[in-house]
Amino acid sequence: MSSKSKRLGSLADIFQSESLDGTIRKIKLIKIKPSERQPRQDRLKSITELSESIKEEGLLQPIVVNKIENEDAYKIIAGERRFHAVSKLGWLEVECKILNKSDKEIFKLAVIENLQRENLSAFDEVESLKILKKEYSYSDQDLATIFGKSRNYVSEILSISQLSIGKIKECKDAGIENKNLLIQAFQADKKGSFKEFIEKYKSGNLKTVKEAKNFNKTKMNSPNQPNRILSIEKKNNKITIFSTNQEILSSIEDFAKKFE
Repeated sequence: MSSKSKRLGSLADIFQSESLDGTIRKIKLIKIKPSERQPRQDRLKSITELSESIKEEGLLQPIVVNKIENEDAYKIIAGERRFHAVSKLGWLEVECKILNKSDKEIFKLAVIENLQRENLSAFDEVESLKILKKEYSYSDQDLATIFGKSRNYVSEILSISQLSIGKIKECKDAGIENKNLLIQAFQADKKGSFKEFIEKYKSGNLKTVKEAKNFNKTKMNSPNQPNRILSIEKKNNKITIFSTNQEILSSIEDFAKKFE
């Protein structure tokens, strides 16, 4: 098992820790609905290959579903690709594990399941964490704890979401999919050099994270660089400030030490 899987744990472990006693039974496919909110946007990726595998080896893991209130139907929490694969095979029913979860828990578990399988692209991960933070009120520290990451990692990933939709599209069109490169693209945007960053990447003059960091260092003193505080969080009477400028953070830390 990879260290990543150990940190996150399996869905079964999560269910057990929350004292869930989900029953497993076969459900007709016509009663199962894909979730309207799915962390992974490319829902049908490699479905043919998965169908062939299931045809050969059988379904090794049940689909996890949530009972829809006041309906004789179920919503998928985890296993949408498996659902599409068995549908492609013409199955009429499939083995499912049934849970009773809130929308908040459903989305959180769907993100965990996809991260365990490394099925989320950088863009999917950014959007998923953004939803958990903005709509379900998880703090950066909450997300770090849930996904076994550092708070700094979560904050950096979320910083990518501050790029405009147009600039996110430019990154995709340029073929920038690496998380660390996307973080550096955001850093370049802060310094007013996003267009130059993209052009250098497209021309092959900026391909590695090291090269991207060096590029941004040369823009350190750019007059276009804003000094921006990204967020301020208060938890357990402790205030944490996230800023785009290390000098701001250092100054605040020095000031705070005087009152310790």
